[in-house]
Order: sequence, then C-alpha cells, then structure tokens
Amino acid sequence: MEIILKREALSNTLQNINSVVDKSTTKPILSNFVIRTIDGNDRDVEFSSTDYELSLVELVPAEIKEQGSICVNAKKVFDIVRELQAEDVHIRSTEQLWIHITCGTSETRLPSVEVGLYPQTVLEELPQSITITVDDLRRCIDMTLFAAITNESRRNLMGVCLSSTGDQKTRWLSTDGHRLAQTVKSVDSLNFDADKEVIVPRKALTEVRRVAELFGENVNITFDDRVMQFSGDAIIFKTRLIEGKFPNCDPIIPKDNTLEMIVDRERFISSLRIVSSISTEKLRPVKLIISPGTLKLESEKADYGEVVDEIEIEYEGEPFQIGFNSRYLLDVLSVLESKNVKLECKNSMSPTIIKSPDDESFLSVIMPLRVEW
Repeated sequence: MEIILKREALSNTLQNINSVVDKSTTKPILSNFVIRTIDGNDRDVEFSSTDYELSLVELVPAEIKEQGSICVNAKKVFDIVRELQAEDVHIRSTEQLWIHITCGTSETRLPSVEVGLYPQTVLEELPQSITITVDDLRRCIDMTLFAAITNESRRNLMGVCLSSTGDQKTRWLSTDGHRLAQTVKSVDSLNFDADKEVIVPRKALTEVRRVAELFGENVNITFDDRVMQFSGDAIIFKTRLIEGKFPNCDPIIPKDNTLEMIVDRERFISSLRIVSSISTEKLRPVKLIISPGTLKLESEKADYGEVVDEIEIEYEGEPFQIGFNSRYLLDVLSVLESKNVKLECKNSMSPTIIKSPDDESFLSVIMPLRVEW
C-alpha cells in the first residue's frame, strides 16, 4: 500500500482511533489499527479500530498511489504524526511488513502486523432505527450520561437506557441509584418497537459525543438486541449493547412534590462551588435552608472552617431544609442552559426534582443526604 494524507486530517483521525483501541496488555493485537483502501473509491482510505466492545470506522481523504492495507500500532503512529511539521504525510508498506512514514525531512520505519490477524469490523443491516440531528444527539447525551454509573458494580447502569415513547419521540434515561436523569426528544424518523429498550454503553456515547461533528447534520442510529451502529458522513461507530434489564425508574420520579422554588442557575452554581470548596468529605455535603424569598447554603462546620452563602429565590412555601451531595447538584446544573432552574421538593428526606422552568422535556431526580449539623 502507498498513500499520501494531509497531516492535520491524519492526526485528528489517529486521535479518534486511539480513543477506541484497547490500552491493556492482555490483548496485544488490539493496540493496533488498520488502514485499507476501498474498492471503487480512489479518494478515501478507511481507518478502523476496535476493543471488541466498541469499533470505529472512519473515511479519510487521501491520494492513493497503490491499493492495499496495513495494521500497525496506534499509539506509536499517533505519537510520531502529531510531531511532524510538513503538510503531506507519505505512508507505504513493504512485503516484509515494514511501514515507512515520510513527512518533509522526517522518515520513520515501523514493524506492522498481518492484517488478517486483526478482528474485522463487520457493519450490519439492523432492523430498528432512529434518525436524529447531531445537535439533538449531543444534548441527549449531555443531559443523561452524567448520571450513569462509572464502575462495574452494576453493569446494567453503566450507560443510558434508550426507548420509544411513541409520537416520534425517544426517551433517554440514566441512573446510578442515587440520582436519575431523563430527557424526551423528538426525532426525524423512528422505527422502534414501543415495548423495547436498549442500554447504550458509556464509552460508546462518550466517543460519539466527542466527534459528533464528523457525522454531518444527522446521525442514523440502527440496532437490534445485541449491537448498535451510529452512522454519518465520514464515520461509523459500532458498539455492543449492555446485556441485562434496566430498572423501572418511573416509581422513583415523585408525582406529589408541592414545594417549588426557582433559582438563578449561574448564581446557584457559584454558591455551591463556594460552599463545597472547604469540604474534605467525598460526598461534599451541602445544606439548603429554604424560606420565602431566600435560599441559604451551608457547609459542614469543622476544624478547618465553614462557609455560608445566601441567594434570593422565588419561593412562597413553608420553611424547610434539605441536604445534598453538592457534586450531584453541580452535575445537573452544568448541563442545563436556561437562566433559571426549578427545584421541586416534598420534604427533607424525599427525592427532589430539578428541571428547567421552560423545558418540560428534561428532569433530574436527586436523593437527599441526611445532614446532622
């Protein structure tokens, strides 16, 4: 194989490739990636990588001198290419499985692996599908992924549950057992059984979100019970879905929270950061003391100090107080875009709903903490 690529495009693609490849040493073959030319396409080459759970296929414009394919270590090539200075990068392979990378006055020779040893990503025709704009997909991921669990303790919570609500709408839902995030989004087209739900892994959604602009204006999502594919203009991700049943979260969402307050979002974020800054506890607890027109925030009193802050709010109910993990509050406030946020409470021990006053499509539920000070 012999090809010439633009250095910037190659570097960007290699960054995407390195986000997918397996970094562990238990499966050495997965530290590599594949470049191959495509029959009938003399303008693009295909880059692909996989860690068995998530696969990436990306088309990159190239000048093709000789057809072929190569398999080579992803990190080594990326580390070399990002330091190159000239515009064009010349890559060629030899029959002895050596790869020559030339750019300006720099020339590198690397060993390669037989392409046949690398697991091939097979793209499939899958029965169910969703077409959604890239902007809407970004928002759905942003509004839910922060609440998904990050460890292996409950694998069925290590992603976002996707289902259909009918009427061309999808429901995106995540929880880690202490909080929940849900958004309902209309899509351009929908072929999704009403009684079906799938759990999309955290890593897949993180990578899709990171390079979303490469899909173009819309993303075509196809899936079955095993796998899901995200397809766009120049890039495709294929991921295994998480096996297992996602818990029924509907009973967790309170229906009778009558204590409502509206807070300026930016002011609330600033106050939470100030109040939680001196805490040494992992949970960074904060107490909210709510009374008509005023929200007072307190940190736990300790030898290293204490912090108190006060905010004006819209609230006309009975005074009460409630404690939270401040990070949970900050996570949900950071994904909202509205000027104000609404908190709906029942009492100091019941789950609280956080939403935007002018957007009913999103809500987050946070379990309170018992605060003793």
